[in-house]
Amino acid sequence: MKILLLPNALKGSLSALDFIRVAERELIKRHRVKSLPLTDGGDGFLDFFKTIYPQAQTHYTIAKDSFLRNHRVTFLFLPRQKIAVIETAKICGLGNVKKEELDVLHASSYGVGQVLLKAAQAGAKTIYIGLGGVSCNDGGAGMAVACGAQLTDQKGKNLPLGAKSLGQLHRLDLSKLTQQFKGVKLIGVSDVTNPLLGPKSSAKVFGPQKGATPLQVKKLDKVLQHWAHIIQKTNGRKIAHQPSTAAAGAIAAGLAGCFGAQLILGSQFLLTKTSLEKQIKQADFVITSEGKLDSQTFYGKAPLAVLKLAKKYKKPLLFICGQLDERTLKNQSLIPPQVAVLTDFAPSVQEAQQHATIYVRRILKNF
Repeated sequence: MKILLLPNALKGSLSALDFIRVAERELIKRHRVKSLPLTDGGDGFLDFFKTIYPQAQTHYTIAKDSFLRNHRVTFLFLPRQKIAVIETAKICGLGNVKKEELDVLHASSYGVGQVLLKAAQAGAKTIYIGLGGVSCNDGGAGMAVACGAQLTDQKGKNLPLGAKSLGQLHRLDLSKLTQQFKGVKLIGVSDVTNPLLGPKSSAKVFGPQKGATPLQVKKLDKVLQHWAHIIQKTNGRKIAHQPSTAAAGAIAAGLAGCFGAQLILGSQFLLTKTSLEKQIKQADFVITSEGKLDSQTFYGKAPLAVLKLAKKYKKPLLFICGQLDERTLKNQSLIPPQVAVLTDFAPSVQEAQQHATIYVRRILKNF
């Protein structure tokens, strides 16, 4: 049987490439297997580019995480095309942060700006930014500061980093930032379609996963609304209700508003960069994965594109996930025909996360 393996990362457990290594070990004994790590902009964005562009060079640099601690990060560079690729989840990711460390009002996207600047200084004329899986929710304000933007209060003092201080923002100066990125095209690849504000805003939908309490969600919504207002007042860019501006703690909003970046949906990006539709059409069986199958899966995540294509060509599909929100499936017209949940095999969520390899093997052992 021809099996097409199209995993998305199981956040905090297995990267898409790790999932492929585990799954292939079980499946290749009995089947012909073709694999491609999926990306929708979140975890695994660099791995996806490495797969389709083996000649890409890996660059190392030091940047700050969401809590302003220095760590070594990587980005990719395609020299001939002068294209750089950055993954926000590698810089200020949520996957490796302990729950007790989360502090959504003070966390910052500053490190993303540091890496953007490094890529531009390395000669990139186009920069792809994978958006998703971060532990900050500052609307990309910290990123803008790292790239030269000045955010000041009514007294002309620079604001502290973090979402909390955005409510005091009086003036936004983007002149230095604009100069730094003159002639550079930025493309944000978003893992969701949600806008910055509204019923399905960045704060309401994604704030809680970054540790935000109900009160903090209201605070985030309020300061991000003010952030959008100041950006529009500064350069006329209306980002408040633009699709996908909620992505990656609304870093997408900062990219669109401060840098004039183009935002594209990760699942559509996936289709343009690969022959995914053709591969699904030729397969006998499709396997995909995600850390949690819930409402966010249906906001434009990569596995959703796989589901749609598998249905289009009437291909049997197995969706392997770490956790499942069953209420989500009751409210969706497009649901996976077969679902295997790691927590159905593991005694606890923690066990499933820590030993995902064991349970993925168990699911596929007699496949």
